[in-house]
Amino acid sequence: MSNEEFFARVRSEFPYAVEGGSERLVRTVLKSLERHVSAGEWQHLKSRVPNSFAALLP
Repeated sequence: MSNEEFFARVRSEFPYAVEGGSERLVRTVLKSLERHVSAGEWQHLKSRVPNSFAALLP
C-alpha cells in the first residue's frame, strides 16, 4: 500500500473533518504514539514497516 493509498483509506474510514487533512492527522497520531513507547520499541517499529511508510514516522 502506498502512502497515498494509506491516506485515502484514513480519509474514507475516519468520519470527521480534521484541520490540515488526513496526513496531518496521521502525523499527529504517530508523534503521540512515539511519546508513549520506548526508544527501542520505536526503532523496532520503524525497522518493520516499508521504507515509504517509515518516512512518515517522526
